[in-house]
Amino acid sequence: MLNLSKFGAVVALAGVFTHANALAKDTAPNKTTVASTTSSACGSKPLVTYTLGPRKDIDALYPAIATASQSRYDRSMAVASSIQFYLQNSLRRDLITDACGLTVTPQGTTGYQVSFQSDNPHAASYGATQSAWLIRAALALKGIQACQNSQDSACWQPKGSGLACSGPWQFYLPLGLPMLSQKAVMLLHYPPYSALQQSDYLNNATLNRWQRLLTTVGVAPADWTLYTTTVDIFPIAAPGSGQTGCFPTTNAVRYFGAPGSGYIPSMLGALVDPPVGNTTPSATRPVIVFGGEALGYWNAAYPQAPVAVLKAGSVNLNPAEPKKMTAYIGANHPIAAVYQTCTSSPGITVMAGQDLATACFAKTMGDTPDADPVAVGASCQRAYNQPKADSDQATQLCTTAVIDKSPQFAPWGKSQALAWCAQHSNQVCPLPDYATQP
Repeated sequence: MLNLSKFGAVVALAGVFTHANALAKDTAPNKTTVASTTSSACGSKPLVTYTLGPRKDIDALYPAIATASQSRYDRSMAVASSIQFYLQNSLRRDLITDACGLTVTPQGTTGYQVSFQSDNPHAASYGATQSAWLIRAALALKGIQACQNSQDSACWQPKGSGLACSGPWQFYLPLGLPMLSQKAVMLLHYPPYSALQQSDYLNNATLNRWQRLLTTVGVAPADWTLYTTTVDIFPIAAPGSGQTGCFPTTNAVRYFGAPGSGYIPSMLGALVDPPVGNTTPSATRPVIVFGGEALGYWNAAYPQAPVAVLKAGSVNLNPAEPKKMTAYIGANHPIAAVYQTCTSSPGITVMAGQDLATACFAKTMGDTPDADPVAVGASCQRAYNQPKADSDQATQLCTTAVIDKSPQFAPWGKSQALAWCAQHSNQVCPLPDYATQP
């Protein structure tokens, strides 16, 4: 059971939840169903039902509307809506696409009852998996409270030294992602505030580009979400730019690493070894360490396994499983390449190639977790490091870079990029004159 009674709930105005009976009293029936989905189409699919609780603990972990005059009943309905919304996304992104009749119902102080129907054999594991995920998520809240209460005010929206740590900052977990069948785990810096506003961890420029990289190297479009399970070294939603210096690696180690709450190593160790879909006894799912801050955290936390961009290796992340190794590779931040040009150092072509090699590594190690990560990393790097002009890799590299640099509000599609790259023998530079291209 979670025990967060001494930690205040950190809530956010996500702005996407609606609920009926806004003036209902605390005495309203606890078994009221939230946003029930008609189950007539579910047929005889097996029923999956479980309880997340106790309620006071769960309420602290989900973003939901909160007001000073809100009744306990209204609060429970808002949280139930939030749980249901994010759980629906997790089920779909875990490829449990036939789940129907999903309801989340407040059960007094006990917690929230979850019910849905599915023929997917993995669905029965969801209750234990989600409960275990939330137990580890509670460690993130513990780190948040310590950060907010730090005596030197150097953690939560720190000021001075040229920093511009503008708010709002909000506690935000990587909700709505695969928890059961993931093929890789992403270690990132912090989620953009837009993810909280839209209640979708994947609907932002960073993850949109990661999707494009994955499908470019051959991941099936229906499967790309299996490569999005995330651990942020700071589970804090903040504006997406100008905040990097506000989240230093030392604070990640201090508040969320092993010396602090233990959130990062606990969640990372669990997510790389999901309960289903990973039948390799000697290896877990791989970790992709994205960006300078996440690389810095990794090197501080695992000095025995140093990492840098395109440096791969393996390390044991769970002392209880000493024979089980986790492959890893360092990577650029997924969105960093779009800021590069033909004359920058490194240039757009180099970074696009590095990013495609990262996606290649994720796909290969996700498909074959017991492969040699050093050999896989080297093979992927060779494939995208100055490929022959008529090769598939050269085409992938060219289209990736050309789309990366196309206008933000009028981005080129794949067919348009393919046509331009074919006309220019896959030579990225000089880049197209986007203003005059059809």
